[in-house]
Amino acid sequence: MAPPLTPRLKHESASTMSTQTDSSAAVPETPARALAKVRLREKFSYGVGDVGQSLLASTVTAFALFYFTNVAGIGAAIAGTILLIGQLLNGVTDFVIGILIDKTSTRWGKLRPWILFTAVPMGAAYVGIFTVPAALNDTGKVVWSIVMYSMLMAVFYTAANVAYGALVSVITADTKARVSLSTFRFFASILTSLVASTATLPLVNVLGDDQRAWTSTAALYAVIAVTSAVIVFAGTRERVVVNEGHGEEPKVPASTMLRTLFRNRYFLWATALFVMVNGLSGFIAAGAVYFANDVLGDASLYGLLAIASLLPTVAGIPLMPTLMGRFGRRPVMFVGFSLIVIGTAVVAIAPASLPVLLVGLVIRGLGLVPFAVGSMPLLAEIADYGEWKFGIRLEGLTFAVSSLGFKIGTGLSAAIVGWLLAWGGYDAAASAQSESAQLAITTSYVYLPLITGVLAIVVFLFLNVDRHRPEVEAHLEAKAAAALDDRG
Repeated sequence: MAPPLTPRLKHESASTMSTQTDSSAAVPETPARALAKVRLREKFSYGVGDVGQSLLASTVTAFALFYFTNVAGIGAAIAGTILLIGQLLNGVTDFVIGILIDKTSTRWGKLRPWILFTAVPMGAAYVGIFTVPAALNDTGKVVWSIVMYSMLMAVFYTAANVAYGALVSVITADTKARVSLSTFRFFASILTSLVASTATLPLVNVLGDDQRAWTSTAALYAVIAVTSAVIVFAGTRERVVVNEGHGEEPKVPASTMLRTLFRNRYFLWATALFVMVNGLSGFIAAGAVYFANDVLGDASLYGLLAIASLLPTVAGIPLMPTLMGRFGRRPVMFVGFSLIVIGTAVVAIAPASLPVLLVGLVIRGLGLVPFAVGSMPLLAEIADYGEWKFGIRLEGLTFAVSSLGFKIGTGLSAAIVGWLLAWGGYDAAASAQSESAQLAITTSYVYLPLITGVLAIVVFLFLNVDRHRPEVEAHLEAKAAAALDDRG
């Protein structure tokens, strides 16, 4: 593990990051504060944020396609296309919102206000996705679904998720503390996904297994998401300040910020990696409920598949700070990607055999842990590299890759699943699916994740930003020392 970073006190940056969250925030930032120990309470508050965001994202990824086809009555190919169109439109907003975040400066900080003020509209749009009015005609249902899906993913979830992901880089400048914070975050994320995966369909069944049941379930999840956003806002602080002392920082045009971002080759590789990993997860999530219901023949097995996939991840996350501290983040992440491919290959041996399937899912679940914990510190290092290389620090735009990768990966994978279902002749009203439909489902749940996992390893080999750490840390330390000297 690399030694702790020095705080960023003075940058040639487009950002003006204010952290005046209390009376002491008016005092210029010091290295001691930026590297100060992050208390357990703050780590917990930060981690809680992914309870809400993961709850909404995981259920949309897992159930939106199924809801559209089996409840709202939208055809599989059209439903998949809805998700793809929505996500591709969303990709534009990642950069727009990233720029807006990088230009934000408030008395509460740069990032936390975005998390707080997007919470309620994000919850409302989420409920709208699972409340397609039955009175609408087919065209009206499609338009409603596209609008609600795009409002959630393109606007409100994007703004909240980009700000939340970047928050780890301003809570502390210490790389070990960043890993620890990410551990809390992704433990909450995976645990929430596990609970949502096993509880959603039973909850819908208890509430009546109809449109009202889906709306009520979505409303409950939305309330939880809003509450978690408030906890993050109230329980965290932004300590790493990027400014020019007491002077006004020069404004950098948005076009310059974007050109600088795309000159950072590690940002481009990170974008590809996030697309691959989220695409892999998207195939699994979108195909799982169909696989349990129509290949294994028992929809209730969906919860067991989710447990086998996610429980190993929950168990493995607490080990990551120790493993990454001893062996380094990059080697541990490489082992993780290898386990993803191995586990998926095991599943491919006999997809319809439940024992073989469960063994493969457990191995694959363990393989997802290092990326879950290491991805946000990785993006923080890419932001550090960009500042060293180009003289501009772009937290908002850099961390937008996590949201962009999620959208492209999950949107494209969900669309492909929908198209495959249509190609295979999937019939939501049929008591048993044809062999071609079952093949389409198995391809979505097993074979496409295997291909995507191999591609993720190839991309990760090119994403070696770690090799620049000595130069980057020396640069940041020099800037911090210069800022202290300037203040005399």
